[in-house]
Amino acid sequence: MPKKRLLWWARHLFVPHHTNNCKAKILHPSALSILVGFFLFYQFILNFYLLVSPSVLGFASDIAPERVVEITNQKRAEQGLNPLTVNGQLNEAAQRKAGDMFAFNYWSHVSPSGRSPWSFFQEVGYKYLFAGENLARDFMNSDAVVSAWMNSPTHRDNILNGNYKEIGLAVVNGTLNGVETTLVVQVFGAPISSPVAQKPATTVKPTLTPTPVLVTPTPVEQQTAAAVQVPPVEEQIPLARVALAQASQEVTSPPLLSPFLLTKTIAVFLLGLILGALLLDIILVYQKKIIRLSGRNVAHLIFIGGLLLAVILTTPGAIL
Repeated sequence: MPKKRLLWWARHLFVPHHTNNCKAKILHPSALSILVGFFLFYQFILNFYLLVSPSVLGFASDIAPERVVEITNQKRAEQGLNPLTVNGQLNEAAQRKAGDMFAFNYWSHVSPSGRSPWSFFQEVGYKYLFAGENLARDFMNSDAVVSAWMNSPTHRDNILNGNYKEIGLAVVNGTLNGVETTLVVQVFGAPISSPVAQKPATTVKPTLTPTPVLVTPTPVEQQTAAAVQVPPVEEQIPLARVALAQASQEVTSPPLLSPFLLTKTIAVFLLGLILGALLLDIILVYQKKIIRLSGRNVAHLIFIGGLLLAVILTTPGAIL
């Protein structure tokens, strides 16, 4: 009967018995090779499917720009720093940077053509003394994004940089390297908005009127994860603050099949299957007093258990 046949296969695969040479069949090299082959075949099919249907597989996220700014300012407040003000020009610069990464299919501070982040500042007319940029992708929520940045020394330095006064943010969905994803671009700036300083020049005749000497502030670029020096520019023309509510309309992705979560689920299932078989094998061999000429089940149990724990603790998301 089918039920008896099913029970026989279950015993054959997981229980030491004379039909499997007193060792669970799933722990035999031939069976392990089949499992590895299955996982490799899955990876091949996944990569092929990403090429033909990139819109189906992707990363679903729910990131609110205003929340990212709020958490960023909370981290600054904890260090006694002033909050950053949202700047419309910086919002636009961040949007353009995200669009450029999608358009030219790259994940870097500098584009393949050599275009730096600061060119987008110049495009929108933002004149600055200090500037910085943080990038993130494939995170599930706003808190996870900022947490990852704070755990990276260079990104943390950007967030906690006292020279920065303003912030811009863009959260944009698109296709990168054939996969639907969400990019987060966070930019910082300190605008050139102070009046030009003047001081009188000293002369040998005190009766003469001092000649004013124009002193132009010298821009000094903050060394951050991505920063460059630019020549001095005129005073910034202020723009009206742009609300982040408009940007948040592009934030929530529709539910998608995430390649990362699919791969993680299959890996956890296969490793859990092997781990369970090893544990059951150890218990039954001990109970039945089965003597083997070879076998290191305890060592294998620790190794597979470590792999399984590492896979479970793996989280999506990347920063730059």
